[in-house]
Amino acid sequence: MKIFLAEDNGDNYLVVKSNLKKLKTPIELLWATDGQVAIEMLQHENEIELFLVDIEMPILNGIELTKWIRSQKRFLYVPIIAVTASVFADMKKMYLDKGFDFILEKPFSRKELLNMIQRSIGIS
Repeated sequence: MKIFLAEDNGDNYLVVKSNLKKLKTPIELLWATDGQVAIEMLQHENEIELFLVDIEMPILNGIELTKWIRSQKRFLYVPIIAVTASVFADMKKMYLDKGFDFILEKPFSRKELLNMIQRSIGIS
């Protein structure tokens, strides 16, 4: 199973990577440090099963990346989790309206991350 993480903070990448090891399902984690790098990487990927997308990234932010992801037929129904510290009620609605399926608030616990992943793609 492949999960794609778009996140500009290396510490957050390491947190996600270490937490994914707790899942019973083997995970290949692909990582891009901004939305533009993500698009370049995704040009050659077809089998992503989940996207974790930071909202605040340089060059191309998470909302712009999600718009691009949703424009790709091969990713149209792949769940996208917004990972953000901006979780006011109006922001949550906007993220969902922009194509995200779920919202994970930073900072998050291991349990919150794994529960969100399990809920979005149905693994244990």
